[in-house]
Amino acid sequence: MPLTAEPPAPAGPPLDPAAVASSPPQGTTAEVPDETQHQVMTPGRDRAPSDGGSMRPLVVFLIAAAVALVASIVFALVHVGNERERAQLADARADIVQAVDEGRAAQEGLAQQIATAEEVLAASRGKVADADVRDDLMGHIAAAKELGGMRPPAVPGTAALDATEDIDALEAEATEWATTVRTTATTLVAATEDVQASNRQWQQDRKDARAKATAEAERAQKAAGRLKTAKATLTSVTAQLEISVRDSEYTLTWTAETGAPAAVRKTLMTHRAEGKAALAAGANLNDLRSVQALGERREAARAAIEAAAWDARATVADGSNGRLDVDKLCKVGVGPEGQDQYLRCDAAEAWKKLGARFEAEFGKPLRVEYGYRPYDWQLQALDEFGGGQVAAPGTSNHGLALAVDVPVDDGFRFGRPEYAWLAANGPEVGWHHPEWARAGGGREEPWHFEYAG
Repeated sequence: MPLTAEPPAPAGPPLDPAAVASSPPQGTTAEVPDETQHQVMTPGRDRAPSDGGSMRPLVVFLIAAAVALVASIVFALVHVGNERERAQLADARADIVQAVDEGRAAQEGLAQQIATAEEVLAASRGKVADADVRDDLMGHIAAAKELGGMRPPAVPGTAALDATEDIDALEAEATEWATTVRTTATTLVAATEDVQASNRQWQQDRKDARAKATAEAERAQKAAGRLKTAKATLTSVTAQLEISVRDSEYTLTWTAETGAPAAVRKTLMTHRAEGKAALAAGANLNDLRSVQALGERREAARAAIEAAAWDARATVADGSNGRLDVDKLCKVGVGPEGQDQYLRCDAAEAWKKLGARFEAEFGKPLRVEYGYRPYDWQLQALDEFGGGQVAAPGTSNHGLALAVDVPVDDGFRFGRPEYAWLAANGPEVGWHHPEWARAGGGREEPWHFEYAG
């Protein structure tokens, strides 16, 4: 069976109850006026809502409300945007103020830094290891002075910032100025420190140069001292070699007369010839090695002559005056001519005891200038000093190894304490100063002492 659709309730004001009560029931045809009674409502077709004119005020109201809402939203958004912009401008101004304050603080410090730099510059004139650092510092001082006199960028107020379109440019200008001041200050300090470091290096270089010069002077002084010592040694050795060459002539003559073997005499002659050659050789007296080399050569020649001479004397030793066997004697030192000095061993032992007491008393050794005098030395002494000054060869107490001559330069002169002490204490161990050698004794030799046992 067909369904009849129920029309929706009309939107709008509620219907009059009287009108609702007088309306016919659903599904019937109501009586209408003549002009409309032929219009029958057909199920399923649209109907115009009844009382449609009452909707217009509501629509107008809603539109007005929507417009007001949009306006309030727009107003709110504009207000928020303005507040944000003002906050951003305030932050930007704060950044500009901070940049300018930092730059101004650095600018204020430039005056002291410039003063310090100028003091360092003045004090380092001619006193730096690298002159370029001073030129660099002068350039930094000039730049700092120029910047120190510049006015910092102006900081606009907030109102001015509101009207400023390029706030970023103002901030960039302030930041650049502050950075320039700080950089200038930093580079000035660094340049000042570079000059100070160069000055310290200069001072160290001078110190090193002085130390080097001092060391070189000390080395030169030591070298000069060694050269002086070498020359003195060469002079002494030369004098001793000259004596050995001279005395060896007496040794050769005497041993030839007494029948010494030709071989030992030939050896002595060979060494004597080398001694003469060494005396003839020269040296660069300004060169240490050259002087030392010649001194060593002459000393070696002298020692060889003396050893060969003792070997030759040994071949004619018979125990008589001047012909004693040196192997049976005791050495008591080296004389000023570089020749070994000997005494009979009992006399040498007594002399040793006396010498210990003498050194304890005077703080110096009791030296022997001449001790045993072989026959050939007695011959040489006779030629040198004459018969009135020395005993005839073969009669001297020196030839028996029982007499000594002490160095005059060691204090053995009449009236000197060394002589007086030896003359007074020598007899306790057998050493006497003979009467003929005492003051007024005839020959007066304060240096001559004899052993009586």
